[in-house]
Amino acid sequence: MSRVRQIAKALGKSGIDFLVTFALGLLFYFTGHGLLTFLAIVALIPPGAILAFRGFRYIKNHALWSVRNRLLCAYGLIGVLPILLLFVLFGLAAWALTNELAIYLTSSALNERLNAAQAAIETIEGMRPQQRLIAAPEVVKGFGHALPGLTLYMRDEDGEHRVPGNGPPLEVPPAWGDASGLLVWNSHFYAWAHASTADAKYTALAPLSDQTVENLVPHLGVIALLESPQEAKTRGSLATAGSVTAQITPRPNRPRGNPDVRFNMDGKPMEASEMVNRLPPAMSRFDIPVIWPSTIPHYHLDSPNRTFEGVLWVYSRPSAVLRTFFSRTEVLRGVLFDVLVAIAILFLIVELIAFIIGLALARRMTHAVNQLSEGTRRVIHGDFRHRIPVRAHDQVGELAESFNRMTGNIERLMVIEKEKERLQTELEIAREVQAQLYPKEAPPIHGLKLTVRCDPARMVSGDYYDYVEIGSAKLAFAIGDVAGKGISAALLMATLQAALRAQLAHYQPTRKGDCAPLPDVDVADVISQLNQQIFANTSPEKYATFFFALFDEGSRTLTYTNAGHLSPLLFRNGDVHPLDSNGMVVGAFPWSSYDESCLTMTPGDLLVCYTDGITEPENAYGEMFGEERLIDLIRKHCHEDDHQIIGVVLDAVRSWTGQPELQDDMTLLLAREVQKR
Repeated sequence: MSRVRQIAKALGKSGIDFLVTFALGLLFYFTGHGLLTFLAIVALIPPGAILAFRGFRYIKNHALWSVRNRLLCAYGLIGVLPILLLFVLFGLAAWALTNELAIYLTSSALNERLNAAQAAIETIEGMRPQQRLIAAPEVVKGFGHALPGLTLYMRDEDGEHRVPGNGPPLEVPPAWGDASGLLVWNSHFYAWAHASTADAKYTALAPLSDQTVENLVPHLGVIALLESPQEAKTRGSLATAGSVTAQITPRPNRPRGNPDVRFNMDGKPMEASEMVNRLPPAMSRFDIPVIWPSTIPHYHLDSPNRTFEGVLWVYSRPSAVLRTFFSRTEVLRGVLFDVLVAIAILFLIVELIAFIIGLALARRMTHAVNQLSEGTRRVIHGDFRHRIPVRAHDQVGELAESFNRMTGNIERLMVIEKEKERLQTELEIAREVQAQLYPKEAPPIHGLKLTVRCDPARMVSGDYYDYVEIGSAKLAFAIGDVAGKGISAALLMATLQAALRAQLAHYQPTRKGDCAPLPDVDVADVISQLNQQIFANTSPEKYATFFFALFDEGSRTLTYTNAGHLSPLLFRNGDVHPLDSNGMVVGAFPWSSYDESCLTMTPGDLLVCYTDGITEPENAYGEMFGEERLIDLIRKHCHEDDHQIIGVVLDAVRSWTGQPELQDDMTLLLAREVQKR
């Protein structure tokens, strides 16, 4: 009982379902329940797929755990499997070529006889009218060796003539034009040709008897001509020629409109054994029979100038086809076969040598891997003095030398790890210092409510935002993105903040309660001065994108300069308006000039400023989050609280990347116009 439980546990629910369904399928099959058998086969697919996956996983985790087994599997996939596929491909190609050769030989012989009918008509047509009737018997005699039973029909102003006179009467519809080829008439195939002139009509008709079709290519095999089954059902009879004849008879239990095709040979049902007996003898066990049909057009006498598809098929062996095809070059065929056999033997010898060499190489590689595995276990237990013997100066030897160097470097790596911990501590301190640089208090509301959040990708950020109150009725705010990441970007960010605040200090009151009017802030001039200071005090490759705006509470006007930053988005009454760009990035060139733009804020307006860490992160397929998704997201949540909007956007970007770490610093600043109280 315990053994049964172990087997059931190993199989699992899917294995048990597969066995039960398979047993039921066998039962339904042997009891003759076709529908239930089909349903059982369909039901086997899901548990069978699960079992196949489990089997593959078991082989991968157990049988292919060792490097040796993996190498052997790789040799099998790289060496043995392609050889088997080549043999299969060679066999299929030989089979297809043999079929094509058989059809080619048969159709060529058939076309020679069809061309003979056309030649007979051309001969008669090229004679003088008074000579045609006299020469017709000689024409029939001359072409009779290719077309036994040939009959010529001539209709001109002298009347209708038939040569020989005992030929079957033939009434050709007047609509027929010039035509030649196969003709189906009275459920038999004929070689025929018809020519029509203004004053005469000429027709050549020769029956293609079973013997004629069979002797198209002597000793090739079974040859037959058939009409297509669809056409035969329409006409109620099936025209055939060759060893196989057929007739259409309705089954007693079926309506007469749905006949079946029954093939006979010499008026009797032809069994499979008779087909095999008519084949040429096999030359070897690989000399298997081949059969493949080919379509061939034919005419019907009652359908003028219209062709129908018939079937020409040959049942033969490769040896018979090759013997017929190379009948005039027997010596060449024998030499060719010997060359092919010699190449095959040489190929097998080379494959055997390659397999032995592969096993030797695999054994050497697995031995080196075992030594590496043993050395790794010793290193885990703290034995850094263990060394692997190097026996060869190849890649495996280099791998052993690398392991030996690794054990000698572990102590240095431990020292480096301690140094890394110290640097991490310093980065944490730098992060705390940078956090002190950002504004701490909520910005004063001068008719414009600011909400901002910055999530750094690393310990320190290269994104920058700031806001400063100027006087009692103006609010300046900025957002920027410093080129680069890490400490260097954070230092430039601190420089940028210091320079901006130094510029804005000129527009602050000199003492408390000073009623003197403040000078107007020139937004473009502030950015221009900021560009000069950054360029003069940083390295040439350092620069930053920057957006600076000034909001005047009295006029509700927002004046701004965009120095190469991503265009902020103004959401107003359901529409989105990107703001202008007024100049180049700051800190790159000392001669850069900047302009300013302005707009009037209305109640309910929402201005969204962001850095490229919002729109440029990519998902697993390399597709960026993009500005369109940001617009759709904010438009959907624009009536919610600003903090909730920022949280929704940042969470959406994180979900888009699907990674625990950010690809870039993410900063989002929302400026919402509020009504005066």
